[in-house]
Amino acid sequence: MIIAIACSFIHVAVAAVDMQAHVASDEGKAAYTAYIAKQNAYYQGNFSYQSLMALTGDPLFGAVNTLMGNTCLLERGSYDYGKLRYSYIDVDKDLNTSGNIIGYYDGRSMSGTWGTGYNREHTWPQSKGANKNITMGHDMQSVRPTSTSVNSDRGNDAYGEGSSYYDPNDVKINNTNYKTINMGSYRGDAARVILYDYIVYGSVGNYKNSLFNGNAQLLSKLGSAGVFESLTILVKWHMQDPPSLTEMVRNDGAQQYQGNRNPFIDYPELVIQMFKNNASITTYNVQYTTDATVQPRYAYTTKDGFITYLSYADGTHPQTVTVTGAKATYDPTLGRLIVTNATSNVGIQTAIMSDLNDATTPVYTTQKIIKDGQLLIKKGEVYYNIYGEIVRQ
Repeated sequence: MIIAIACSFIHVAVAAVDMQAHVASDEGKAAYTAYIAKQNAYYQGNFSYQSLMALTGDPLFGAVNTLMGNTCLLERGSYDYGKLRYSYIDVDKDLNTSGNIIGYYDGRSMSGTWGTGYNREHTWPQSKGANKNITMGHDMQSVRPTSTSVNSDRGNDAYGEGSSYYDPNDVKINNTNYKTINMGSYRGDAARVILYDYIVYGSVGNYKNSLFNGNAQLLSKLGSAGVFESLTILVKWHMQDPPSLTEMVRNDGAQQYQGNRNPFIDYPELVIQMFKNNASITTYNVQYTTDATVQPRYAYTTKDGFITYLSYADGTHPQTVTVTGAKATYDPTLGRLIVTNATSNVGIQTAIMSDLNDATTPVYTTQKIIKDGQLLIKKGEVYYNIYGEIVRQ
């Protein structure tokens, strides 16, 4: 499958940003670049990205579980359920409005002051092992601020797509800065927070840390009586909804609060690496032939596929993408590739930039300029606004 366009653009974040933008997208990267240093500093030595990605299955679980136990401070300081109320304002920041936070499920921008219309959502329900009086029940990474009306809808239902499950997609994003082009969803958020609880408080074989909670055994907590409908749906939600700017911002805030990060927000690739040998998961290899940066860069996929972003060092995106082994759609204005219905090993290929710079291919310089008070992108002699629309030639 080949998807072609006439030109490529740069999207940049100006003024208000959409907190639902994927962190790998242009808008997300522009807003979260300052946080990369914290992410890189956290994963060092045996826990570096390269070291973790060299592992799969149980050994990968063990390595990340060890990192969580080494860095989580919740049992080494004055932390409790009540403290969360006055800490969300520093963790769940709305980058657009000082003093506001972003609510879980609906993305609402609301006052971060406690007592103004939000409460605490146990993503892993209290009745299923995350009682507020134990560490897992007052973990900032897991207990999320949610508007009172939205929180009451879920109860303690497991996440999933069936009629007896709670699906965050049934809740509309309620934020004036939301752009539908960014495909906002809390499905991926829900998957990653449940995975977080498992990697911090669960165990596999002999791999477990001092924070172990026997009720955090994800693989025995599937189905309507558990926390997620199935492992297949959890991985699907995670890979089809990449981490958002909201998640990245609160990941930094939560690390500041309690010491540890959610590794599946930082490196989404770790999930499929960890579960690739699980009997309920069928995986296919993903191979890349491109000099573009691919983020997330999955080495494996399930049949349900994934979303990823491709970009060059100058901020532009490949004009064409060839995908084999699966169906795919590609938006070159965003660099967003959506892979679905994988039936075999997946190949992703783009033209190599050095091959494009021949006499038959125009090479343009891309510039960002301010004209009449508006940020424009100039490519060749054509001006585009930040939405990729031609302003004038």
